[in-house]
Amino acid sequence: MHEKKYLPALLHGKCPRCREGNLFTYPIHNLTRFNVMNTLCPHCGVRLEPEPGFYQGAMYVGYGFTVGFIAFASFLLYSLGEFSDMVYISVCIGGMLLLVPFNYRYSRIVYLYLFGGIKYDARLSQTK
Repeated sequence: MHEKKYLPALLHGKCPRCREGNLFTYPIHNLTRFNVMNTLCPHCGVRLEPEPGFYQGAMYVGYGFTVGFIAFASFLLYSLGEFSDMVYISVCIGGMLLLVPFNYRYSRIVYLYLFGGIKYDARLSQTK
């Protein structure tokens, strides 16, 4: 039996149980539907929302991503030279707006993998 790796499955947005089914219905570059998430895994059928309101906790992960981005962008701008406050604000707000699809998806994916209580089952990871 071939075991699927944890990190590649997380980065590709795969189901934590079988690591084959997609968590999201549409690709991330579809800006009108990047947030549509499957209710059940299309491969193994596990429920991807363990309880009602489960993904409200993903806001904290998204907040962490945002703080990390702002710290990185500020450090980068500071390293490149002296800029006005408006440059810092514009870069941070513009970058956060561009990263909304990434932040939304990966905060949910990370939260599901860490706190969803869905354990990997190697028997389900064989391609049908």
